[in-house]
Amino acid sequence: MKFDVNLSRLISRISIRLALFNLLVVFLPVAGVLFLGNYEQNLEQTQIDSMQRQARLIVSMLQSGAKSRAALATMRFGDERIRIIDPGGRVTADTGALSVAEEEEESPARSNWLYRAGAAVLRKPLQWLRPITRPLTSSDAYERSPMLRGPEVQAAFVGQTAVEKRVSSAPARQVTLYTAVPVYRRGDVIGAVLVSQTTDDIRQKLHAVRLAVLQIFLAAVVVAMILTLLVSTTIVQPLRQLRKEATDIADPRGRLRGRFQGSKKRDEIGDLARALERLSRRLEQHQQSTEAFASDVSHEFKNPLASIRMATEMLAQVDAPAERARFLRVAESEIARMENLISQVREITMIDVEIQKEVRTKVDINALLQRIVEGFRMREKERVVFEPRLSDGLQPVDASEDRLLQVFENLLDNAVSFTPSGKRIVITSVRDGGSVVVRIADEGPGIPEENMGRIFDRFFTYRPDHPTTQRHTGLGLSIVKAIVEGYGGNVTAANDVRGGAMFEVKLPLSS
Repeated sequence: MKFDVNLSRLISRISIRLALFNLLVVFLPVAGVLFLGNYEQNLEQTQIDSMQRQARLIVSMLQSGAKSRAALATMRFGDERIRIIDPGGRVTADTGALSVAEEEEESPARSNWLYRAGAAVLRKPLQWLRPITRPLTSSDAYERSPMLRGPEVQAAFVGQTAVEKRVSSAPARQVTLYTAVPVYRRGDVIGAVLVSQTTDDIRQKLHAVRLAVLQIFLAAVVVAMILTLLVSTTIVQPLRQLRKEATDIADPRGRLRGRFQGSKKRDEIGDLARALERLSRRLEQHQQSTEAFASDVSHEFKNPLASIRMATEMLAQVDAPAERARFLRVAESEIARMENLISQVREITMIDVEIQKEVRTKVDINALLQRIVEGFRMREKERVVFEPRLSDGLQPVDASEDRLLQVFENLLDNAVSFTPSGKRIVITSVRDGGSVVVRIADEGPGIPEENMGRIFDRFFTYRPDHPTTQRHTGLGLSIVKAIVEGYGGNVTAANDVRGGAMFEVKLPLSS
C-alpha cells in the first residue's frame, strides 16, 4: 500500500504530460535512424564515383593502345574487381574474384548489446517505413561467368555509363556494386570496363552510426525521465499541498478553520500560494469582522429591547394616565431607536454590494459641499458658523451623488453635534495630485487619544454628558468609511492643532 502511495505521488497527470513533452526530444534520434537511408545513398554514390574514376583510368590506357592484361597489370588495386569485356560480352582480362564471406563478419558496433536490442525492437517498424524497392538480383553466377551481359554492360555497349547492384545468396548477403564504362576507338564502342566492389565498408559505417544514434536515444530517454521527475517534484508536490490546504480550509458548514500557508518559492506556484494565503487571510478577517458585527448588533439591540420590555411591564402595573403616558413614550422612543438602528445596519451591510452596482456620474464636489452647507445653515440657524473654503477649478469625482451627500452630511452632522454654540466649522477642498481632499474641522472638544483608533469602528460612540447621545447609533462614521473606501479613497480623523477634531476625505478625481 505504501509503495502504491509513493508511486501515485510520482505519477500524476502533469508528470505524464511532462514525460510526453520530454519524449519529443527522444524522437529526434529516431528521425536520425529514418534518414540513415539518405546517408547510405551518399556513401554508395561516393563509392560509385571512385569506381568510375578507376574505370575511366583503365579506359584511357586502352584507348592509348595498351593491351587489356597489360593495362590491368600496371595498376594497383584495393578490394575492387576490374574486368575488361569485348563487344561479345566475353571477359578478356580480370583482376581476380572478389572475396565473398560465407557468413557475415560481426562488426564491433553490431556486436554491441545496445545495437542488438535496438535492432530487435526497430527492425519491423523500420521495414514498414522504408519505401518498397525491387529485389536485387543474385551476384553468384555473375561473379563466376566468363560471359557478362548484365544491364550495366549492355548500357556500356551503347555508349552509356551504368550502375547495377547485386546481392550474394550466401548467409552473409553481401551487396556488390557494379559500374560499366564504355571503351571507344575512332568513335565506336570496342568494349567495356566493369568495376565491382562490395559495400562492406559502407555497412560497417552504417552500423557505427546506428549504434551512435541508439546511444543518443538511450541517453535522451534517461535525461527525459530525470527531468520529468525533477520538474514534476517541483510542480506536482506544491500543487498537492495547495489542494490539501484547500480541502482543509473550511468545515462542512463552510466556516473557515484555517488558511493557506503560503510559500517561499520564487516561481509561479509560489506566487499562487502567496496569493491564496493573502486571500484566505482576508476571508478570515472578513469572517471575524462579520461575527463581531453580528455580536455588536445583538448587543446594541439588547438595550432598546430591555427598555421596551420594562416599559410594557410597567404599563401593566400602573393605572395613572400620566405614568402610563410616560412609559408609552419610552416604548415609542426605543422603538424609533431600533428602527433607526435597523435602517443603518442594513445600510452598512449593503454598501459594498450597492456601490459596485450603482451608476456613477461626474460629481462637482464644490457644488455638492455648497448645497450641503446651505442645508445645515438653515437647520442650525445662527448656533454654528459654517465657513466653506473651496478651491476653484476642481475636477469632478466619478461617484453616486447620493452616496457623497451621505458621506459629507454624516461628517457635518458629527461635527455639529460636538460644536458648542457660537463656534465655527471650516470646510475646505483642495487638489492633491490626482485626488481631491475635503477637510471638515470643528471647534469642539476633539477626540480623546485613547479613542482615536476606534473612531470608525461600528457602534462606537463617545459622547459623555451629551443630550443627543440616544439618537446616535455609532454607525455614521462607519458608513462614511465604507462609502469612501468603496470609491477607492480613504478617510482619516485627527485633532486640529488649534483645537477640535478634523476629518479628512480623499477621493480620486475623474480621469
